[in-house]
Amino acid sequence: MRANIHAALAAAYMLDRRLGEAIEDGEFARSIAVEDCDRAMRCNLDATLGAVFLFAGRLDEGRELLEGSVARAQEWRFEGQSARGYRMLGSSMSVLVEYESALRWLPEGISYAERVERINDRNYLTAHLGHVRWAIGDWVGAESAARQALADGGGITTRITALHVLGYVAMGHGAPASAVEHLGEAASLGAGMRELQRVSPAWWGLAEVALLSGDLATAVQRCEEGFEASARVRDAAYLFPYLVTGVRAHLALSGATAAREWLARAGELIGERRIPGTLGALTHARGLIHLHEGQTGKARAELAEAAGFWAGRRRFWEGTAALMDQARCAARSRRPAEAAAFTAAGRAAYGRVGAPVPGYLSSPDDAVTSAPVVATTVTPGLSPREFEVARLVAIGMTNREIAAKLVIAPKTAAAHVEHIRTKLGVSRRAQIAAWVATLG
Repeated sequence: MRANIHAALAAAYMLDRRLGEAIEDGEFARSIAVEDCDRAMRCNLDATLGAVFLFAGRLDEGRELLEGSVARAQEWRFEGQSARGYRMLGSSMSVLVEYESALRWLPEGISYAERVERINDRNYLTAHLGHVRWAIGDWVGAESAARQALADGGGITTRITALHVLGYVAMGHGAPASAVEHLGEAASLGAGMRELQRVSPAWWGLAEVALLSGDLATAVQRCEEGFEASARVRDAAYLFPYLVTGVRAHLALSGATAAREWLARAGELIGERRIPGTLGALTHARGLIHLHEGQTGKARAELAEAAGFWAGRRRFWEGTAALMDQARCAARSRRPAEAAAFTAAGRAAYGRVGAPVPGYLSSPDDAVTSAPVVATTVTPGLSPREFEVARLVAIGMTNREIAAKLVIAPKTAAAHVEHIRTKLGVSRRAQIAAWVATLG
């Protein structure tokens, strides 16, 4: 009985994003539960604690608990617990920028829910699959999944997530009125639930729409709302997209001092949790501030690292914007060919999803938008094998992992990477990843 009570408390704290209390009660429940305890409770507890670990930055522990929970629930034929495990695993991965894992677990969960006729769970997972498809730049698939989830019905959380997706797609397509309509409804529905994960994604979308529309004061206000909600529970997972949006808004509205103060406050939470998929926002934000201040050398290195990070994570929105940021930096550094190549790569990426280039990514003094567009297939003499290795570096593989993938010796992989660095004229792997990203 005591284990059940503490397991229920852990679940309640998780919904309120009070991760410390959730971990304390969850771990205590596990410590007093006996092997022959209620099996359903054990599955639910492991799923709860696993999700909490993920958002606390303990990804390996969290993933292990959640995957084990799903496996045991299926072994014991607990359909409800199996579906809950899939929901928590898939949706968590979609939020934490672990898109490769999300693309494994969400479709698997959808198939399972369909098979056991748990339609609400299927629709919830479909809405989150729509979010992942938006995040990786498959906006047609994203909109299709979101509309399917809405049409097939489901709970309020399914509707909220689907509205987030539709709002983001409209935002990207340059339809602010439609974006505000969808995101405003999601925010209104989420406010009634008083859960960070329901309202914060809508607020970020509204902040980004305001920034895209040139309403800088509203963009800053929305970012502050998101920060305050996250700061109350020391959250980083829902805060990270606000970081770059807020820096852009502060730079345009007030300048570098305000942007640095924002970076210090919001960046502290992201640095505290150290969730891997969120850390690129810190580098990207610093690069933007250095670019604004005219420190193009520092900006060039940081923006290249950020572009490589987002490309490795398959995060389209910030990743494509980072290409255009690199173009602005190159223009200011009097590197017109490099600026044109980055611009062409960015325009091509936006073109593939039918999106206009956001206005905040260029300014008259950068001379980027008017630069002649050159082919993006300019290559520095890489061999086919070196190009293959460069692609693997871009998705974050180590030399040892590359060697295993290509069935070559680790020393050979290291030599290829060294040759690539020399030919590209770079010193870091992130710069190789950024170069690959420019090729689309």
